[in-house]
Amino acid sequence: MKMIIPIKDPIFSKIAMLNLKLIKQLNFIKAAFVFTLLWLLNSAGNVGAQDLMITSIDSSAFPNVKLQIVYKGKKKFDKSELSLSQDGRPLTFTINESAPGSAPEKGRAIFFLMESSGNTFGKPLIEIREGIISAMDNLEPEDLFNAGTFGSFEVDSLGLMKMADHFSPNHGQIRESIISKMRAFEDTALRSDLYKNILETLKYFNTEKGIPQHRIFVVISAARNNSKSPQTSSSVIGAAKDAGMPVHSITVLASDSAYSAGRMDLISRKTGGKYFTCKSQIEIANALTDILNLPVPESMKDASYEVTLTAYNELQLNTAKIELNFRGSRQIVTASVFSGGSLIPEDYRKYMWFSIGILGFIVIVMIMINLFSKRKSRSSSKEIDMTSPDTIEDEIPKIEEKAPISTIRVQQKSSYKKQETEINSPVFPNEPPKSNGPVVLVSLNGRTQTYPLIKEETFLGRHDTNDIHVPEQTVTGRHAVIRLKKGKVSIEDLGSTNGTFVNGERIREIELKAADRIRVGQIEITVKI
Repeated sequence: MKMIIPIKDPIFSKIAMLNLKLIKQLNFIKAAFVFTLLWLLNSAGNVGAQDLMITSIDSSAFPNVKLQIVYKGKKKFDKSELSLSQDGRPLTFTINESAPGSAPEKGRAIFFLMESSGNTFGKPLIEIREGIISAMDNLEPEDLFNAGTFGSFEVDSLGLMKMADHFSPNHGQIRESIISKMRAFEDTALRSDLYKNILETLKYFNTEKGIPQHRIFVVISAARNNSKSPQTSSSVIGAAKDAGMPVHSITVLASDSAYSAGRMDLISRKTGGKYFTCKSQIEIANALTDILNLPVPESMKDASYEVTLTAYNELQLNTAKIELNFRGSRQIVTASVFSGGSLIPEDYRKYMWFSIGILGFIVIVMIMINLFSKRKSRSSSKEIDMTSPDTIEDEIPKIEEKAPISTIRVQQKSSYKKQETEINSPVFPNEPPKSNGPVVLVSLNGRTQTYPLIKEETFLGRHDTNDIHVPEQTVTGRHAVIRLKKGKVSIEDLGSTNGTFVNGERIREIELKAADRIRVGQIEITVKI
């Protein structure tokens, strides 16, 4: 396979752009997860894109080497498109199918069932015949082909008449038979054993020996079943499903006034086939071409082959790098008498290590950015204004009004020495102090601070200008106001981002009662009245 440098890969470009956004948002876990997932998908996509996969290497009898390969392409496998070389010199090899059965290169078994009854008498039959002749140019040389007609006005000729006894690669002979034998006669009764002949053709497929498993069955008819046969559309659907064969159908509009789709559209839909309605030979030829160009069914795509070759070993190194070229793509494998061969192509080993290196580098960068951002965030949230001792002393009375004081030591760093200064900082007690009036209990980081309600309006928010300062990112700058009027306490949300909740319900304004649970952002608040 041709190697794609990951940084130029469109998927890698998307990965890079996405991780830049996530890095800016400092969301390390999401970035790492998304990068890893997309990288694995990208690697799997590149590996799965190759048509030829090497499943095993046997170099125990070096320089004689056996490669086991599996073909997974949509086109038929062509051995002539595979070439092997070593150090630029071509290698002679033999290739044989090792798993018999449904290999695409075995071609297809194709049958056209054509109505030639009074329904198609005259110009419609000419359109059918010429359309089929044109579409036969889409047959592959490996295809086995046959065709049959039904519906003559003669009583003894109502059954299926095949152009050849068996499926044949001689398409020209069957073409001539269609031209010479396909005739329709006028029949006012418009007799047509449509379902009976479809069932007879399905039986014919089952009795033929040695035909490929990839089978195409097309019915070209006026879609009318006018006979005394007891067979029904349900009988046809059941038989086709039992045989695992889609029934493709082309309904020829022989007469607009008498046209009826019959049940052929249902039969095709229920069996997984294609359905067309056509008037002219061009439309019939185009419909048949679409059917003949359908991709190989998934169950028939894989084919296993054994490639046998003799490597160059003039220097007696007992190792060789073998290059496989298939349809413009290459793979390099190493065959060695010591290791028995490497199952991972050399190109993919380089790609894998290169990708792992890029992944590791990005992860390390993101870890460093994440650690730096956390440290910066932690320091900013715990920042204390260390201006001067006098300023600190001036602030002490304000803190005393709100909560009891405990003494801690803060080390101030200077250029040459450390000075220890005693300052007072609020401590969040487990139990609120006694108060004659209502108080607000704010729980933050496992600790609780008490604020007496001594004003008619007490503002709460993230900014330090509020009466109740809550340094939490989920709390809006000015989040809510608690009002005290005539002994009653109420709370009003001031248009906050994350809302104010009382007893689990978001509120705009509400009067508080004892034991009400209040939440602003991620902070739990209790008002004791």
